[in-house]
Amino acid sequence: MSNPLPPYFSQRVKNLFNHLHDFERNGDDISVHDLRVEMKKIRAILNFLRTIYPSHKLKKASQKIRSIFQESGEIREYQLLQQWLVKNKFSSFDKNYFPKLLLGRLVNDFRAKTSDNKQVLKEVTDDIEKYIQVTNPLLAEQYAVDLYVRITNITGEQPAKTDWHELRKLIKQWMYAVNRLGNEEVLRAEPDLSYYDKLQEAIGNWHDAEVIFDSLYQKQIYLSNVIEVQKDFARASTKIKQSIKYRERQVGEILARKEVLTDLCK
Repeated sequence: MSNPLPPYFSQRVKNLFNHLHDFERNGDDISVHDLRVEMKKIRAILNFLRTIYPSHKLKKASQKIRSIFQESGEIREYQLLQQWLVKNKFSSFDKNYFPKLLLGRLVNDFRAKTSDNKQVLKEVTDDIEKYIQVTNPLLAEQYAVDLYVRITNITGEQPAKTDWHELRKLIKQWMYAVNRLGNEEVLRAEPDLSYYDKLQEAIGNWHDAEVIFDSLYQKQIYLSNVIEVQKDFARASTKIKQSIKYRERQVGEILARKEVLTDLCK
C-alpha cells in the first residue's frame, strides 16, 4: 500500500500557491477564502506532525504560517462584515465606522506582501515536507482515530456555547485528517463526515454572526448623536441578535440529534 501523505501534501502546496497567486491578481473574497482554507489544511498537518516529532522543531513553521493566516483573517472578517452591511442596507455605518476604503487598504497591504509571503510559505512547506516523507501513514490513521474519539466524547454530551468554536476547529482537524488517509478510509467514515460537516458549518455560521455582533459594539455606534445612525444601530442590533439566536438553535438541534443517537447506542 502506497503512502498517501506525500501526494496529499504535494496537492496542498500546489493549491496554496495557486490561491495566493489568485489573491494577488484579484484580491476578492473567494480567493482569500480559498487561500485560508488551504492554510488551515497545512496547519492541520503541522498539528499532526507536532504530536510525533519534538514540538520545537516545527515551532518556527507554525509561527510563520499563523502570522500570515491571522493577517488574511482580518481581511476575511471585514469582507463578511461588509457583505452583511450591504445585504441589510446599513449604509449609514460605512463612512465613519466601517469604510470600504479600509477593506481596500487591508487587501492592498496583503497583496503587496505576496513575494515575501511566497518565500515564507516556501520555507514552511519545505520544512514540513522533510517530515512528511519519513512519517509512517499508520500514525496518521491513529491520529484521526484519536481526534474522532475526542469529538464524540464532546458531542456525546451537550457542550457549552463557549466550547463550540474550539469544537469546530477540532472537527475540521479530524475531517482533514480523514482526507489525508485516502478514499477507502473516507468512504468508511462518510456517515459521520456528513453529520460533523453539517455541525461545523452551523457553528461557523453562528460564529460569523457573533463576530459581526462584536464588531458593531466595539465601534460604540450606539453613542452616535446622528439620528439616522441611532435608528440603524437599533435595527442592526436587533437583526444580528435574532440571527445569533436562530443559529444557536440550529447548532443545538444538530447536537441534540447526536445526543439521541448516543443514548440509543448505550
